[in-house]
Amino acid sequence: MEKELLHKYFRGDTSPQEEKQVMDWAEASAGNYRQYLEERKIWNALLIHYTTSAEKASTFSAQNKSFILWKIGSIAASIALLISLSWIIFTANKEEPQSLQAVMVPAGQRVQLVLGDGTKVWLNSKSTFTYPTSFGKNIREVELDGEGYFEVTKNEKAPFIVKTRKYDIKVLGTTFNVSAYQNKLSAFETSLLEGAIDVSTGDQTEWISLTPNEKVTEIDGILQKDTINNPEHLRWREGLICLDDEPFENLMRKFAVYYGIDIIINNPNVLKYKCTGKFRQTDGIEYALRVLQKDVKFKYLRDDELNSITII
Repeated sequence: MEKELLHKYFRGDTSPQEEKQVMDWAEASAGNYRQYLEERKIWNALLIHYTTSAEKASTFSAQNKSFILWKIGSIAASIALLISLSWIIFTANKEEPQSLQAVMVPAGQRVQLVLGDGTKVWLNSKSTFTYPTSFGKNIREVELDGEGYFEVTKNEKAPFIVKTRKYDIKVLGTTFNVSAYQNKLSAFETSLLEGAIDVSTGDQTEWISLTPNEKVTEIDGILQKDTINNPEHLRWREGLICLDDEPFENLMRKFAVYYGIDIIINNPNVLKYKCTGKFRQTDGIEYALRVLQKDVKFKYLRDDELNSITII
């Protein structure tokens, strides 16, 4: 297999035919699969590190930003390419100048990180995550645009805060999931598995407290608390898209986010369907659509130039 085609596949730029060519080759033998993983491991071990001062971190200027590339030996082969942002999101700690790292996850990929305090973070497709190389003594603050699963190291003296576009999540040490894409395709939702968290209501004057197996979801601009009936959807960090009576329209919204593609539904009949099952994220969107076609009657047209899929 040519490395150029593999790298094109890792970037998510392959055509459906090329994607099938790569997958068929990888699955043809154990040797091919090992070669695929080794090449992916080399490709994945990229990170952009840039340094900025606390005074300059609040600006969005892209001038004079320096960055360094280096390999990350501890990251598993399943993580995705990490690339830089051209702007600074926030200052994590105002006690002293901070060195920030920004991670952007390509469509259809996932990333696993271990932060300086030992906190483990999984990032889903099309997520952007900014965090300091080291935390301050009084607070640990990160920023997320997308979906992340956190296993936070407990430190009662330094609360861990996840900042999103509209809401903040504050914890001391716990396990929880946050879905907070800035686009309007995915509603804000936080699910708590262990420990306790507080979610701000927007102005940070009021907080909603969650206990294990509870979640809070934004519905019509208002946060509503509920119980977690089925945590299977949180298995995205394993590379699985799990569906449990998921409305077809909602599923297409998820696909649009996960695979970085516009999906237009021109067949109103599909809106009545609900879907249950599992997909591997790496199988690609066309494979998922072909599986869905076995139960849902629809056709689709893919336009690579417009990066869109139309359901007809």
